[in-house]
Amino acid sequence: MEFIKNYYKSILAALFYGVTSAMGIQLFLQPSKIYTSGVMGASQLVVNLLEQFAHINTQVYIWYFIFNIPLVVVSWLKLGKKFTILSMIAIISASVFILFIPLHPITNDPMLASVFGGVMTGVGIGICFRNGFSTGGTDVIALIVQKSTGRTVGQVSFAVNAMIVIVAGIVFGWELALYTMVSIYISNVLVDKMYIQQQKVTVVVYSHYIDKISKELLQTINRGITLDYNLTGAYSGEPIGSMTMVLTKYELFFVKKSVLKIDPNAFINIQPTVEIKGNFNDN
Repeated sequence: MEFIKNYYKSILAALFYGVTSAMGIQLFLQPSKIYTSGVMGASQLVVNLLEQFAHINTQVYIWYFIFNIPLVVVSWLKLGKKFTILSMIAIISASVFILFIPLHPITNDPMLASVFGGVMTGVGIGICFRNGFSTGGTDVIALIVQKSTGRTVGQVSFAVNAMIVIVAGIVFGWELALYTMVSIYISNVLVDKMYIQQQKVTVVVYSHYIDKISKELLQTINRGITLDYNLTGAYSGEPIGSMTMVLTKYELFFVKKSVLKIDPNAFINIQPTVEIKGNFNDN
């Protein structure tokens, strides 16, 4: 009950994602064999491949839930309890609403289906990111890969989506693959506008342990860090250090988690960044 009380806005966001993604899949994309991005798109593809070659009828929500089970376990171990619980609510919400919303095309025009399907899925994902958690699937993979290897979220997502488009093109025709690209593009643009890739923040951390924190962050994020050792707290009179870095909001989750793990009393100042000149990887 305490979790629900503290995070009711995030839970509502997860439920909102469930409704919008289910409507996008069931009313626009799946009837036209057009795919969205990530694990949801992969689930659609599996359903259509089984129907095409094995004449087995399955539902998208089944594969979406199954594919996310190992990712939820890894997320729990690597990304933390709060992040994983909210992501689980989003996954279960989407699965349940897909189950109960009938597969019924609103339009027979594939372009309209790809546009509105992309809008519906993108809005839901963006709302979840804005509230500090993911919708499971490749979002979890991307965050873990970024933390482990320094590779960017965009690289991981691109690889998964490219595979969906290529397989769809080979099996179901390149025209449908092109409509899939439209759907994925629109969805990603909405997510970017609402939260992640193009939004930068400048983060300044004040702590007595900036050396230890900076070493930890250099292993988990692919960003430069500027250190300042020559600061003094006016109230306490104690020497203190600061570290400054520019991040995407997607990376902010890891930075806050790493900093507070080492120094729970650290002071973190997060400011929007209007423009960057210099070497900054946007992918």
